[in-house]
Amino acid sequence: MARQIKTIWIVNKYAMPPQYESRLRAIKFAHYLVQAGYKVLVFGSSVMHNMDINLINDGSRYIRRQYGDIDFVHINTKMYHKTAGLSRIISDFQFFYRLRRYVNKFEKPDCIIQTAGPLLTNPLLKWSKKINILFITENLDVWPDDFVNFGLISPKNPIMKLLFAQSKYNCTKADALVYSWSGCYDYLKEKKWDKASGGPVDLKKVYYINNGVDLSDFNNWKNAYRLDDADLLSDYKKIVYLGSIRLVNNVMQLIQAAKLLSSKDVKILIYGDGNDREMLIQYSKQQQLHNVIFKEKWVDPKYVPFILSQSYVNILNYSDGFGKYGISSSKMFQYMASGRPIVCNIDIYDCPITKYKIGIAKHFDSSEEYAQGIESILSLPESEYKAMCKRAYDTANEFDYKRLTDKIINVINTAVQ
Repeated sequence: MARQIKTIWIVNKYAMPPQYESRLRAIKFAHYLVQAGYKVLVFGSSVMHNMDINLINDGSRYIRRQYGDIDFVHINTKMYHKTAGLSRIISDFQFFYRLRRYVNKFEKPDCIIQTAGPLLTNPLLKWSKKINILFITENLDVWPDDFVNFGLISPKNPIMKLLFAQSKYNCTKADALVYSWSGCYDYLKEKKWDKASGGPVDLKKVYYINNGVDLSDFNNWKNAYRLDDADLLSDYKKIVYLGSIRLVNNVMQLIQAAKLLSSKDVKILIYGDGNDREMLIQYSKQQQLHNVIFKEKWVDPKYVPFILSQSYVNILNYSDGFGKYGISSSKMFQYMASGRPIVCNIDIYDCPITKYKIGIAKHFDSSEEYAQGIESILSLPESEYKAMCKRAYDTANEFDYKRLTDKIINVINTAVQ
C-alpha cells in the first residue's frame, strides 16, 4: 500500500520571502501545494541572495515566519557578498548541516523536495533514507558542469571529480529527479549515468518540469503596481533586459548591438546587478551610447510585470554554451506573460521561443547580426507583431505555476507507489 503524503518540506537554500523573491519556483510550489491540501514547510537561508540582507541579526539558529499561506523557516548562515567566494561556500555548508541538526524541531515530513544540494555531501538525503521519507531532488542548473562550461575550473581538477561524484550520488539515491531543463535525459545519457549505459539512474524516475510564472499574480500586479518612470512611459520603443549582469550573461554583446541601433527610435533599458555592471556603465559612457540606460540594480518583484508590459522587445542574454540542455530562466516566462516578443543571443535545446514562434533565439556571430535580429522584431508589420505578442502570452499559460504544481503532485504520487 502506497504511503500517504500529507506533509512536504521544500528545501531551497536560495528561496526567499515573496517581497524579495524573483525566481518564484519554491514559494509558488509551496502556495499551490497548500491550496491542494498539503501541509508545506519551506526552508531557506536567512541571507537574501544578491542582497546585503540577513534576516537574522541576533544570533538565533533559525527563525520561522508566515508569509500569507507559506510557512517558512530561515536557517542562520554566514553573510556573503561575492557570488563565487569562500564565504558563499561556507554559507552553503552551514545551511545544510544546520538544517540536518535542527530537523527534529519540526514536524516530520512525508516528502522532501530539495533543490540541488551541498557541494560534497548531502546530510538531509542520508537522513531521509534512514527514516523512509520520500526524497525528490530538483536540479535547476546544469550543475556542477557549469563550472567547467564557463572556464572556471578544469574538468581534470580533483575537486570536479568530487563534485560529479556527489551529483551522481544525489541522482542515484533520490526517489525521483526533477529537472527544469528538457535536455536532462540526454544529459544523463551523455554522463552514462542511466541504466541503459550501465549507470545507476533509472530514467523512469526522471521528470522535466520547467520554471514558470504565476499568471494570476502577474496580471494583477501589472495593473496594481505601476511606476511613474519617464523612461518606461515615453513613446519610443523600449528594449528591456532584466536580470543578472555577470560573465555568464554576456551583456556586453547586447550593448555592442545597441551601438548599431543608435539611429533607431529605441532605448535599451537594463535592470539588474552583477560584477560587470559598473564596467558596462563606463563602456557605454565612453562610447556615448545615449540609447542605453542602466536602471535599478534590484526591482521589487511586484513592479516587474508593469516594467515588462511597457517593453516592445524583451532580451535574454547568455554566453555561448548556456542552454545546451535547455533553459529554465524564470525571467523568460515573465517575458512571455508580458505578451512581448523575446530575442535571445544563444541556441537553446528544445527552445520554447522558437517552438512557439514568439521571437528569435540563435547564436549571433557578430554584434551586427544581433542588432539585425532585434531590428527584425522592431520592424514587423503591426498585425504580425500583435500576433507574436498573443502567442507569447498564450505560451505563458503552458508554464503557469498552477499547471506546474499539478505536475509536481504527479511526480510525488508516482514516486510513492
